[in-house]
Amino acid sequence: MSVQYKAMAKGQPGVVGGGDHKFYASIVRGKKIDLRTMLGEISELNVAHSGAILAVLECFLSRVDYHITNGRAVELGQLGSFYPAISSTPSDTEVEVRGENIKKFRVNFRPSMLLRERLDHVKFEKVTDEISTAKAPTEQ
Repeated sequence: MSVQYKAMAKGQPGVVGGGDHKFYASIVRGKKIDLRTMLGEISELNVAHSGAILAVLECFLSRVDYHITNGRAVELGQLGSFYPAISSTPSDTEVEVRGENIKKFRVNFRPSMLLRERLDHVKFEKVTDEISTAKAPTEQ
């Protein structure tokens, strides 16, 4: 299995008209996998029934939401961790920094060392536009 990519022309940021265009590798994302498909794949492994898996995921989502919205990171062992992050507008003094300065609240994911090491071994395959529009293979 490999990650497919294609060459994509991109202009220079901040230059009117794009300036000199250069080519970069751009990932070809296949069809999204929805929750129902994932549940089916997991239940095929005979770990648990899809209803039980869904119930656990719903509870997990509820608890992650609770902890993230209270400013806590959630560590998930060999998977990695979710942690809250904000972006804000700058102020000239510390006193001027208020809640109104916060523009965005988001959740970041930081993969564990184990997952990062596995990602170091991903193989890549260059595709043409004709191939990249083909159906992605399924993995067991």
